Amino acid sequence: MSKKRLAICDKDREYLSMMQAYLVKKNPAGFEIMVFDSIKEAKAASKEEPFEIVLVSEGIYDTSVRNINAQKIFILQENGLVGITGYSIVEKYQSVDRLMSQVLDAFALDEECRSIESKGRTPSKLISFYAPDRHKGQSIAALTVAQVFSDMGNKTLYISMQPFSGFEQLLGIKYEADITDFMYFVLKHSDKLLYKLEGIKRTIHGVDYLPPALDYSDLMKIEEDEWKRCFDALLYSSDYAYIVVDLTETCKGFYHLLERSDTSYILSGKDSLSSAMRTQFEQLMQKKELGAVLKKSVHFHLMKDWKEYPFNLEQLSVSQLGAYMKGVLTQNGQSINGI
Repeated sequence: MSKKRLAICDKDREYLSMMQAYLVKKNPAGFEIMVFDSIKEAKAASKEEPFEIVLVSEGIYDTSVRNINAQKIFILQENGLVGITGYSIVEKYQSVDRLMSQVLDAFALDEECRSIESKGRTPSKLISFYAPDRHKGQSIAALTVAQVFSDMGNKTLYISMQPFSGFEQLLGIKYEADITDFMYFVLKHSDKLLYKLEGIKRTIHGVDYLPPALDYSDLMKIEEDEWKRCFDALLYSSDYAYIVVDLTETCKGFYHLLERSDTSYILSGKDSLSSAMRTQFEQLMQKKELGAVLKKSVHFHLMKDWKEYPFNLEQLSVSQLGAYMKGVLTQNGQSINGI
């Protein structure tokens, strides 16, 4: 199968070296990264095998760019783009992550661009977190474990299904798109999943995450079969070792995701009401003939007075809660040193 190739053209060899080293390390969407300090070299290389994406710095641009064999060409704006028209424009002087997010999102949204559908070597492990008693610590426990996996060298994706995540307020960030935009796109263009994922994802303490839904009712409109299709695409097409899902009943794929999970961590309080709600959850699983979910489940409580400990969402794995959750993982046989 042909490789996906992304080329960068620039006169500045130091810039080219930096971009190539960074992108090879980050490996966005599985591209082979190639760099050229002349349009002529890029054009010759594209005749051997076409590029999917080419980034051309404004300072090296000439009209022969149109002869490069590529699905989509972007101009990296430096000064003013005088006389350059007909190409997508991206600001050159910004973070590489942001630049690539804009490039890959634009490629994904371009109906004329096609892609090689990628399949991961092995499916990602799906780890779900759920609290029948709606324990407030569910989300922080899930995100902490995602960071623990990442710290151990595992590429990890965190997905929140919570109606109100509070991420924008807690992180001081504004999302332009969220998980529902991602899912609706993937359901129509599964071959471009990696591009859309790279375009929309954010990162916290080494963990990639999809921006949570602004309006939880958007999540409720997605049907169970659509959840199945989207997660199958994620599990088999991405290169994540772990996908950690912060699960709630707002997702119509609730039972499927519990059943599909390699391990489900079930959180509850120690009081009698929480215990009764967990018991009802277990009875429901049995009634729905989902006893296998219970066999793959780990029940746990959070540390006493966990809410009183200071925490930073970007440093959860190295906090008191992080140490506690590492204990939960290891005590229940979950490997955190690799797959």
